[in-house]
Amino acid sequence: MPVAGIEAGGGIGPIRVEQQLEKAAAPGFGDYLAQVMEKANTQMEAAEKTTAAFAAGETNNIHETMLAAEKATIAFKLVGTIRNRMLEAYQEIMRTPM
Repeated sequence: MPVAGIEAGGGIGPIRVEQQLEKAAAPGFGDYLAQVMEKANTQMEAAEKTTAAFAAGETNNIHETMLAAEKATIAFKLVGTIRNRMLEAYQEIMRTPM
């Protein structure tokens, strides 16, 4: 009688264990940082499109244009702040005696 989770004849191989670990692993800081970067990039692109549409006369909604630009600015500042903090943390770690 086979044990649940173990394939007949194959046992548990290294690939199967890695797949199980990947499923169980929680998203890490790198994943969070990638999401923040992607959102910032999306907001920058949206701001560029909205600004170009306003400049071309396709829309006259200055409110949406300014709002998109401010969202992009805030996202850009957030990414810069995260970068600076990570750099400071790295420099602090490098200063610690071993």
